[in-house]
Amino acid sequence: NACARRTSGAVVCWGRNENGQLGEGTTTDRSTPTAVSGLTDAVEISAGAYHTCARRSSGAVVCWGWNDNGQLGDGTTTSRLTPTPVLGLTDAVEISAGLYNHTCARRSSGAVVCWGYNFYGQLGDGTTLDRLTPTAVSGLTDAVELAAGGYNNACARRTSGAVVCWGRNECGQLGEGTTT
Repeated sequence: NACARRTSGAVVCWGRNENGQLGEGTTTDRSTPTAVSGLTDAVEISAGAYHTCARRSSGAVVCWGWNDNGQLGDGTTTSRLTPTPVLGLTDAVEISAGLYNHTCARRSSGAVVCWGYNFYGQLGDGTTLDRLTPTAVSGLTDAVELAAGGYNNACARRTSGAVVCWGRNECGQLGEGTTT
């Protein structure tokens, strides 16, 4: 699936929609841009393969689509066909949906929170427990840029310019010299 943010703040999506990741209220695939239901104030969007999130102008985040591991951040594992608020997140300045089943956001303070699937530690909270709501990445309070990796990992650039990564590393994608 693919999405675009219009200058008005509306969002349109198209492509595969078997999990409602187009956000228009159905599971029908769309070959042309289709409006995401009720979203008129988006300032950023991030689409994974099966879920999509948008950051609103207020700093709130909404997500929709597949939610088997809590990657929508609404406190459930129920998939959603339309935008659903991420619980407790009102100060997001950047979002990044992982390709499959986790999502991260950078808060205005520089802290990073992640939620969803965590088998490889890709939520960065020091556990491998799935989280249904935003959970702080341990020890990260000075992030200025964020990227949730396509394959169960994530990275952030710190104010110093240093980059830190966490999660799956079987090919060395964390860049720290191992495959652990």
